[in-house]
Amino acid sequence: MYKTVTRNHTAAPEQEEKLRKALGTYPADRRGYIKIHPEDYPDISQQRAARIAWEMGLRAEAAGNRGSWRFGETVVEEVPHD
Repeated sequence: MYKTVTRNHTAAPEQEEKLRKALGTYPADRRGYIKIHPEDYPDISQQRAARIAWEMGLRAEAAGNRGSWRFGETVVEEVPHD
């Protein structure tokens, strides 16, 4: 249903590649976090996103996200990526 409503017809591998590109190019905010909107990646779980970030040398923040995934070199509480 989500894909029909939002017209997002990309598959999980394409979404993973899009996430890798975003993590490599999006600027960090003043606190050092890269914020990603999970609704742009409906077929990727937060744990899978954490694994992708870990492969790129980043960590996924588990607390205080307010509807966004946050990634950075250092985080307060890391999302498990296994």
